[in-house]
Amino acid sequence: MASYLVLTPPGAPKSDEKARFIADKFSWAAFVFPAIWLLYQRQWIAGIAVAILQALVTAITAEPRFMLASLLIELALRLLTALEGPAFIAQRLQSGGWMLQSIITADDLATAEMIYDHATAADDMAQGETAWQPPVLPTAAAKPADGRAAVGLFENYGER
Repeated sequence: MASYLVLTPPGAPKSDEKARFIADKFSWAAFVFPAIWLLYQRQWIAGIAVAILQALVTAITAEPRFMLASLLIELALRLLTALEGPAFIAQRLQSGGWMLQSIITADDLATAEMIYDHATAADDMAQGETAWQPPVLPTAAAKPADGRAAVGLFENYGER
């Protein structure tokens, strides 16, 4: 299961159609092409920094005694980008005024959208709006196994 972060544009209601769902999971494209993926996602500073680091690691690889170290650095750089890339995108959107409305744990994007639509419709009905009926949720997707969703590598739920 993946966690999906639901962000809405600045000033938009929770039920806005332009809400963006960002899957907070491992990205194979970011693992294979870290600098290009970051630049494509408009993460300019991180993309340029990764490209420079990859160039330095490539230069160090030419020296036989630094081969293992350079390969480990490259692997670490790729893993960091693949695991934390979606969190970078969410941070960029939030700094642009987008609001994090919800974090949903679901098997796929379609299920996450259904869960979010259902929760949004329940909120609207509580406020007296009854124009839209929520979709019927599958029973297995209605509640996550542990009731919590994680964002990024580390959980930060107020613990110390």
